[in-house]
Amino acid sequence: MKSEPPDTYIFLNGKQVENQSGFLQSGTLIDNLEKGEYRILLQADGRFDWEKNVAIKPSLVEVFDSVILVPKKDPEPAGGPATKFYIINQILALEKDGEIFANDAKLIGTKIEDLAQNGSIVTYNDRNKNYYLANIFEFNSSLNINTLFNNLKESRLGLPGAVPVIKVLFHPFNYKKIIVQSRGALYNLDTSRLDIEQIAENVKDFRVNGEEVVFYDEEAIYRYNLIFRNKSKLADLKQDEGKSRIGFEIDSAGRVITLFNNGELVILINNDDRLVIANKVRLFSDSSDGRFIAFVDYDGPLYAYRIDKGKYIKLITDINEEILEIKWYKDNKHLFVRTANGLYFTEVDDNLPLNTVKLASDVTQFDYESDAGTLYFGTPAGIFKLEI
Repeated sequence: MKSEPPDTYIFLNGKQVENQSGFLQSGTLIDNLEKGEYRILLQADGRFDWEKNVAIKPSLVEVFDSVILVPKKDPEPAGGPATKFYIINQILALEKDGEIFANDAKLIGTKIEDLAQNGSIVTYNDRNKNYYLANIFEFNSSLNINTLFNNLKESRLGLPGAVPVIKVLFHPFNYKKIIVQSRGALYNLDTSRLDIEQIAENVKDFRVNGEEVVFYDEEAIYRYNLIFRNKSKLADLKQDEGKSRIGFEIDSAGRVITLFNNGELVILINNDDRLVIANKVRLFSDSSDGRFIAFVDYDGPLYAYRIDKGKYIKLITDINEEILEIKWYKDNKHLFVRTANGLYFTEVDDNLPLNTVKLASDVTQFDYESDAGTLYFGTPAGIFKLEI
């Protein structure tokens, strides 16, 4: 058993057990137990208790290697009220009253479209329909993406006529480049070398992942390798005719996860291999290690699906409200769950009870920076942060 923090008090059926965690050992082994039902309790000063019921069977080992005792402390103020916020390297970028702010300075645009680790930001102005490239550390410089895109499209590719831009994301490993979708095609644009290449035509939507762009048109989903500049078909979409996508993500293993408007949640692995996870899904979130997909059904239940084992876990929590958003914690064994009335932290486990802690009330948005271990959440009173 491993816990955070490691120096906890451990009780088994009400009797204290020595905590063996230390310099030479990172957890506690409880052995020589007879067959039967046991209740484990972990306690630590300034933390919520952690409890679990365990059925011990002969030759069976129960492992709890990611026990989190959530701190009992008030969150710290991080910013004033905002319509929407984004966090990058512990810096807040805010949308407020039709304007964008970062580092207490105003940026061009009305909405934030994408943020890069170096502080580069893509914004959109819904009044003039233009996209802009800026940097949160350099407020006086900004680039009109629409103008640059149309100029390069004509001068480099010989495609005359200004066309609207409908989506812009950063290149996955070169923040001087952006991936631009127009109504007719998808492009890779280099803002430093002032160069452009067309990736594909008739693209409906796209995502970036690793060294690839994954996109789809009317007939199929494709991968485009940004290094080798080659395209390959991932899956035919003819059997999905008449179904629109309301969710489209790429997991860390490169699989495409698609949620259709009829509630069907599907993993597309290659052209002949697709896996239907569920048929009445409302929202989903994939874990960063590529092992789990958490999803919420139309009728309320929260599930986790273990991809490599084909196993479903129904998460029986004390959350009795409509779930609006879910996001994985950094260990991929816990979830943040947002409802209309609160933000919760819960385990992903089939051993009950599930340890679920309410972190805050009236939360309108949240984000988690795993590297810093910091949760940010917005309420009508402002934006707050909490170390977990």
